[in-house]
Amino acid sequence: MHSFAALSLKFIIFIIFQCFFVIKTSYSSHLEVKVTGFESATNPIYVWGYDRKFYFDDKSAPLFMVQENDVNNFLNISLKAFPHIVIGLFAFQDTDGNGEFTLDFKGEPLEPYGFSLNPEKNYQEAIFEDIAFDMQKFELVEIKLK
Repeated sequence: MHSFAALSLKFIIFIIFQCFFVIKTSYSSHLEVKVTGFESATNPIYVWGYDRKFYFDDKSAPLFMVQENDVNNFLNISLKAFPHIVIGLFAFQDTDGNGEFTLDFKGEPLEPYGFSLNPEKNYQEAIFEDIAFDMQKFELVEIKLK
């Protein structure tokens, strides 16, 4: 009988713990991203989402990567699957078709790029705090490519 009571108590604690996830939703039901300033309607646009400053600073391991080939349908990203409150977006148009963001030998971009919240900074100067926003406060984010 003692093991049944202990097992029941563990089960009840587990159920109560799971209810906290249902009660407090920490994500946006949707987030629409509008990209303007692209060079060509035939080249794809990529949007990378970062949830951590470390990954953004290293330009590695984005939370998600979205590719849109038809810029006329651009872009309704559903972020319901990502339970993060603060996120930063980086977008670029792949004009050379290699699927990567291309830089010259100095580290300057060769392709149009932009960030969420459109900071007035160059590519090398942008930091995570300049592009991060609260997903619960925005439904539409416009990114202007430079």
